[in-house]
Amino acid sequence: MIRAFELALKDLGDPALRGIVLQSLGLALVAQITIAVLAWWGLQSFANLQWQWLNDAIRWLGGAGVSVLALMLFPACFGIVISVFLERIADIVESKHYPALGKAPGIPMAVGIRSGLGFFATLILLNLAMLPFYLLALFVAGLGALLFYGVNGFLAGREYYEQVALRRRPPADVKTWRSANTGTLWLTGAAIVFLGTIPILNLFAPVLGCAAMVHVAQKLRPPQPFPPTGARQ
Repeated sequence: MIRAFELALKDLGDPALRGIVLQSLGLALVAQITIAVLAWWGLQSFANLQWQWLNDAIRWLGGAGVSVLALMLFPACFGIVISVFLERIADIVESKHYPALGKAPGIPMAVGIRSGLGFFATLILLNLAMLPFYLLALFVAGLGALLFYGVNGFLAGREYYEQVALRRRPPADVKTWRSANTGTLWLTGAAIVFLGTIPILNLFAPVLGCAAMVHVAQKLRPPQPFPPTGARQ
């Protein structure tokens, strides 16, 4: 896994990947500006009360709040934008390091939708199940971080692996390989989530995560075949 992230860091020097990062930054910036402008317009429309001092306070405090919120949410917005390019990122990394694989067929739309819905359902159910532990973590030092990286690392490892693997394998095979390598994918996902919590690096975490997962996917342990029915144990 460490070697996978070393290769992913080197892959950032690829002009094609740098282009995706710059393009995503531009789109995320446009999205943030659009949201900020709409929020400011909404504040101006709302600040139409009887007292002028209150209108001024709403405009200035609301404007400052919108600016701070836009700054805080920019990494998340960037991550959403760049997620659109994950399949393209995987193609670039594979063509550079694993040309013998050839062009990936890609993810069929129906499979992608099914995978996305499955991930969303897992996200909700798992976090609901962990809710009592989240509450407990408020009173135990370090437990909150452990739970955060553990739960989100599991989800990130699953999601990034499926984005990479479904391009070449049917869903049933992807599930089998994922189950056979749960620990490796979990650690990889936790590393991606950790990078996502470091300022500046969080802007590159989706690209690094996808590139690293391409390398990890090539080194996974194959699933053990089920013994024939009636075979001796």
